[in-house]
Amino acid sequence: MRMDLHVHSTASDGVWSPTEVVRKAHANGVEVMALTDHDTVAGLAEARKEAERLGMRFIDGVELSVSWGNRTIHVVSLGPKKFEPYRELSESLSRQRDQRARTIAAKFDAMGIYNTYEQALALAGNKLNLSRRHFALALLERGTVGSEDEAFEKYLKDDGPAYVKTEWMTLPEAMRFIRDTEGVAVMAHPGRYSFPAPLTTIDLLEEFKALGGDAIEVTTGSHFEAENERYTRVALNMGFLASTGSDYHGFKPGRPEPGMQEPLPDYLPTVLDLLKDR
Repeated sequence: MRMDLHVHSTASDGVWSPTEVVRKAHANGVEVMALTDHDTVAGLAEARKEAERLGMRFIDGVELSVSWGNRTIHVVSLGPKKFEPYRELSESLSRQRDQRARTIAAKFDAMGIYNTYEQALALAGNKLNLSRRHFALALLERGTVGSEDEAFEKYLKDDGPAYVKTEWMTLPEAMRFIRDTEGVAVMAHPGRYSFPAPLTTIDLLEEFKALGGDAIEVTTGSHFEAENERYTRVALNMGFLASTGSDYHGFKPGRPEPGMQEPLPDYLPTVLDLLKDR
């Protein structure tokens, strides 16, 4: 069964509407999908309506921004049963994101790269959910960089010249939030993280497990093949259920379309075991 439990739309930093993303997933043979926009449930109703029209199983999702180890990590909440807390969170974070965006733009101004805030805002499908990716798209559109990856590497990565540190929820706070809203907690793309010594990703996953974490993304469009293999072993050794997702945002060279990430090994128990009633 082809599934994709990590996809983005214009409700956060994707380039396609929720309807369009669902259609792309369906065209690629996806049978089960979740829309997991950053810190918002704004696109879920539209996506669910289209998925039901196409005969797909749809699971609600949100990708939460979390601070751990002096870095930003992401924890996906799948199948939450209470949505009002997410709407309240989105409202408070929209102000935080806007202030961060204005500070990023000021850093670009200081480098002689002007009007990035206005351009990033124009590229955002959801004006209340401005992200670093919208700045990367703005730099790409104006020809300052040749790719999104170059924008992050040159300017926007953690500790880059345009990076602005943001304090999100702590991991214990995020796990409490997911538990209180009756969601299933999934660590997104663990192979993507790096932390200052002596911290490691295994330290992160051990704490995640101790706090009630249910699953990790084993195969994802944000991993290299070797990382997919590594986190297959980690899931087995640490007793995590397996999840999978393209982490599709649209128009990113080298990243898979919805449902086209490497499939999970057949022998891994999956997070769907906890989502039978969602």
